[in-house]
Amino acid sequence: MHITLEATAQRNSLFSIEFFRNFTSDLKKALPGSSSLLKSTPPSHALVDIFGIEPLHKFLVAISRADAFNGEVAAGFAQTKDDLSLLRSLKLLKYCYNLPCGQLFNVLSSVISKFDAEYGASFAAFAGKVLDDETLGPLFMKHVTIAKDSSPALKEIYGANADYLLDNDPHALYPTSIYRQCKGHVTSSDDSRVIESVMGTTITTTIEIVRDVLSPSNTQLRDVYKPLKRCVAVVDERLDRLYGSAMDEYFAAHEISFEKLVYRCMEVDKDISTVEKILVDLKGKRVSRNEPVLVVGGGVMADIGGFACALYHRNTPYVMLCTSIVSGIDAGPSPRTCCDGLGYKNVFGAYHPPILTLTDRQFFKTLEPGWIRHGIAEIIKMAVTKDATLFTALETAGNRLVETKFGVDQCGRGSDIDVLSESIIAKAMDGYVRSEYGNLWETHQCRPHAYGHTWSPGFELQAGLLHGHAVSIGMGYGAYLSFLEGWITESEFHRILKVMSAVGLSLRHDILENPDSLWSSQVKMTEKRGGNLCAPIPRGAIGKCGYLNTLTRERMESTLIEYQIIAKKYPREGFGIEPHCRDVGLEDPSTVKQHAAHAVPKGSLETDAATSGNPVADPSDSNGEKGRSNIEEYNQWISEKQVSRNEGETSSSLNSVLSTATESDTLQPPAFEHSTLFFPGAEEYANAMTSRPTADFVNIADETKAAKLFAPCMVGPIEGQFLKMIAQIKNAKRILDIGTFTGYSALAFADGISSIGEVVTIEADNSAAVVARKCFKSAQNGYKVKLLETDARKAVTDMVRTGEQFDIIFLDADKTNYKHYYEAALNLLDEDGLIMADNALCSLVYEENDPVRQSLHEFAQFVRNDKRVEQVMLTVREGVLLVRKV
Repeated sequence: MHITLEATAQRNSLFSIEFFRNFTSDLKKALPGSSSLLKSTPPSHALVDIFGIEPLHKFLVAISRADAFNGEVAAGFAQTKDDLSLLRSLKLLKYCYNLPCGQLFNVLSSVISKFDAEYGASFAAFAGKVLDDETLGPLFMKHVTIAKDSSPALKEIYGANADYLLDNDPHALYPTSIYRQCKGHVTSSDDSRVIESVMGTTITTTIEIVRDVLSPSNTQLRDVYKPLKRCVAVVDERLDRLYGSAMDEYFAAHEISFEKLVYRCMEVDKDISTVEKILVDLKGKRVSRNEPVLVVGGGVMADIGGFACALYHRNTPYVMLCTSIVSGIDAGPSPRTCCDGLGYKNVFGAYHPPILTLTDRQFFKTLEPGWIRHGIAEIIKMAVTKDATLFTALETAGNRLVETKFGVDQCGRGSDIDVLSESIIAKAMDGYVRSEYGNLWETHQCRPHAYGHTWSPGFELQAGLLHGHAVSIGMGYGAYLSFLEGWITESEFHRILKVMSAVGLSLRHDILENPDSLWSSQVKMTEKRGGNLCAPIPRGAIGKCGYLNTLTRERMESTLIEYQIIAKKYPREGFGIEPHCRDVGLEDPSTVKQHAAHAVPKGSLETDAATSGNPVADPSDSNGEKGRSNIEEYNQWISEKQVSRNEGETSSSLNSVLSTATESDTLQPPAFEHSTLFFPGAEEYANAMTSRPTADFVNIADETKAAKLFAPCMVGPIEGQFLKMIAQIKNAKRILDIGTFTGYSALAFADGISSIGEVVTIEADNSAAVVARKCFKSAQNGYKVKLLETDARKAVTDMVRTGEQFDIIFLDADKTNYKHYYEAALNLLDEDGLIMADNALCSLVYEENDPVRQSLHEFAQFVRNDKRVEQVMLTVREGVLLVRKV
């Protein structure tokens, strides 16, 4: 017995552009633009009569039986953008019984307008009234035409067809989602004890490059959400800061309830816990299975937001509004939604593409150059393996893509780079989708878009690299292997390296010195790819793809050495510009995420290596002298070298520290015979081992000297780097710097926050403020600093009154007022914020008769006794007291 579970549909040849043209002409004759029905207010008075008009009901009945997802049908609409919009209308109108009346008439008006603009305007006016009607707008067509209380005439027209659909195409009458269908067949034995079956799912989606999507005049999001009367949006926190108001205004302008769910989307947040939060929030909003969620963000949000939608109700549709290059041409339209976990990249996931992907380059204006650069890697992979014309366009554009942020920054619309950038985005997206959508469920591994992604997962998190830089390293190495195989020429190999180097992408990284991570990634990737390595690399020429299926451990190690020698000959010795997450203001996954090597059971690397015939020795036996472990040698070193050095009453004696930890308050700080905290050479050594300050800080020092101001008031390079890194570690968004001087501390904080962060700094001395303002103006990150030239006591009091909040508050103004600033800071501090008081140890080194010495000592004791906080005093430069609320 064989049963086919497929829909019976109208013949494919019926549904063509001519079909829609004839419908428009016939409807205009039966329902002219001057008809009183179209002018009826409210529209409910006319709706029943309009549904009963013969050209309309014949059209709707016919189209409800269409095999709308059929490739033969689609081929008839593949000429122009307008033709493709008709194909999209066909796919929607297939489900006319389940479309809200507002959406149905809106789609009909767009169809009619393609063939008759004047008549389309008249019909659109009526459609707008239906869309705005609180009752009719969200009401499904079937509730008007075939419900118990529908008019007998409409039930007679539409009811018979509904019965037909129930038996032959239930998707059209009772769809779970109007964006997917399934079909299959079942074959069973006579006694049904053995059953064989085949099942398939067909999914429809639309992808479009747009401009000014948040302008109220743009109706693309309105057309989706107006019929539903609300939009539930999952939004990247950074995007909410930049475009939250614009989103609010857009939906308010169209009278759509906008319910926004905001999440932090650093690379380290691409975790199953974030997906769980989204799921809980979607449930809290009671999102329906036919209600597309709006996902707004870059690559991380595309992955986790799409994954949450895949899990919620097992299949909830979503619209992807792409705001970055990675999401715009790769993660956004991708069916592969995912998140990291257990130390692995993308270990959890589902195949669930958006129903609509919108990429608007205007969002690129607010991207950091480093984010632009890393996104270009995803375009290069498609150029190398799918489209030689795209590769040539990338060579032509070069670093102008970074400088102009893909033609939207400091260049006019219609300029050469604007047109070229749009073409590059379009070609990349087309190549990606053609590769991905023909293999939606990843049922085979011939996937050109995985170029650069075979070995990079092994070192991306461990090295703290931006995804694009890890991929570019993988692409460079893959291109070298292709050259060695004789699949591309040496010239083509170097063209690939040059196009990546030209935009500042990495060709190499120091982590390549350790091949273990690459080999481990290859072993795991082979498992993931069904037992095949199947590494996509160029073959035949740039723009074509082949697959490398064998690479031994020995060959990997030797070719990695050879490749790095070649890469070192390129600019910057092959290193990328801002290659790490921390370089562009993102949290460093190498420090906050556990790397895969530490998440897998002990012995996995030995097992991996054994498959190559190169077993790896136990690390506990490999590094010690004559078989002794490192820990034995280290303990002997402590015994022989360090015990005697720490004997007696020294500050490093643990007993001494513990015994003095609870001392009572004293009137004076203890006697200290030195005028500085460190012995000569200590700070010099620390300076030499600290990241060097940029030219912006050298400029501050020069300007301070030129203005004849007291240079030691600057925090200096060690503390400056410390402040920057504290801001990065805290992922601070807003910092208050009390006491600007000439701006060193404020600018250090500015270097440590993202492009949308803010440093508010206060300075009362005009001479210092003038220098600071000048330095901020010329500094790369000076735009993040807001300088208030006023009395600090008054300023912080005003801030408390207006309810301002900060992640970090740095006290470095007049020390006699530290208590006042501290009390204000406790009110200004975010829940998990940090107070940092500078010069905290100067109570030791200032002269005995200096009132500041006494003030600092009293302040330190005051904080120590404050039960609201916990604190630690660090010996950084002249001492920094760190305080947080408990």
